[in-house]
Amino acid sequence: MNEKNLPLKPMRRVLVSDEIIEQIKNLILDGTLKPGDRLASEIKLAQQMNVGRSTIREALKVLIHLGFIERKNKVAIVSDRLKGGLDPQSIVERFKKQRSLLEMIEVRKLIEPGIASLAATRCEPADLQLLLKDVEAMDNTLADIDAFLIHDYHFHLHVAQASKNQVLIEILLGIQHVLRRTQEHILQKSKNIHPRSLDYHWKIFRAIEDGLPDQAKKSMSEHIRDIEKEMYTILKQEKQN
Repeated sequence: MNEKNLPLKPMRRVLVSDEIIEQIKNLILDGTLKPGDRLASEIKLAQQMNVGRSTIREALKVLIHLGFIERKNKVAIVSDRLKGGLDPQSIVERFKKQRSLLEMIEVRKLIEPGIASLAATRCEPADLQLLLKDVEAMDNTLADIDAFLIHDYHFHLHVAQASKNQVLIEILLGIQHVLRRTQEHILQKSKNIHPRSLDYHWKIFRAIEDGLPDQAKKSMSEHIRDIEKEMYTILKQEKQN
């Protein structure tokens, strides 16, 4: 199995991982890359596209979970599952749908741990009352996904309000539609994330209540990483169905 020399372009500025995914995806869709074809190593791809190896690794991870490529003996190849026929439109539509969910998780990983840290240093008694009400309501609605989702969303919004940073509050309000869609997708598809999510919310609340910004940041970060891990599991299951 020979390594394919691909017509990939060096990357320049913004949305680097998205452009890498788009380039490789299009090479598969137009037949330049065929099932079983081997991609270059992460190091070679990074050099060819003028990006860091971690960026290549993240792009490949998404392509794997979307079903375009797979790993065999640590080598990335175009998925053999595509041999039975490829429906480009359905794959592209699935790609567009799931990318928005993955991008929202990336946004949350960047901003919400910092928001939780600020909340732990700036929250007032009224903020703590709202947060406690939210997490207790989540505790009481574990079996009701719709209700659990509402209280989950309110908790994160109230953490932002407790940060006393109006810009961050407006950011969360501005992305609330996609944020709620992401939460709904994961909660409805996952079989076991609900109790873990509840546990993380209690940890976040207690860190904020105790005025521990580092712990609040850590717990929020762990919570969102757990969501990301669950999202990849869901994508893998959807790809196999």
